[in-house]
Amino acid sequence: MADKPDSGDIKITVSFLRDFQSKVLQKMVDELETDPHVAELALTVGSAKGQRRLLAGSEAWEPARLLIEKYEKPTTGTGPSLHAQVDAIKNQLVTLNDRIIQVVGIAMNGEDENIKLSTELNMSQLGEILATAPAPTPAPGGGTGT
Repeated sequence: MADKPDSGDIKITVSFLRDFQSKVLQKMVDELETDPHVAELALTVGSAKGQRRLLAGSEAWEPARLLIEKYEKPTTGTGPSLHAQVDAIKNQLVTLNDRIIQVVGIAMNGEDENIKLSTELNMSQLGEILATAPAPTPAPGGGTGT
């Protein structure tokens, strides 16, 4: 039935999964781990008065202080909230990447009877193997709900 184009079944070969992992997912993970903008954004996490990292201006000057509070405040600032979301995406991609590596390894070694060794994995098998946790939801005020 999966041989018919309109059957609704989707089959993904192990070689496709391996190529997706190495050419797409791994590159995304590497980019998020080495991107200077993501690293700069991480500097807003836990910044305390007098130790902020990104915004210029004296905290004694009211407009600068208000901007710093809005952007860098650890619990509700835009910077820490955005960093938490980017970090959650990175963690999801790392988890997915690791699981795909495991699936490909198992399929290539023929160690698991639950995976078809005809080099095709069906969608329900992939759903069980690659299921990841939901991303954190933004909390009111700009923080994260996690």
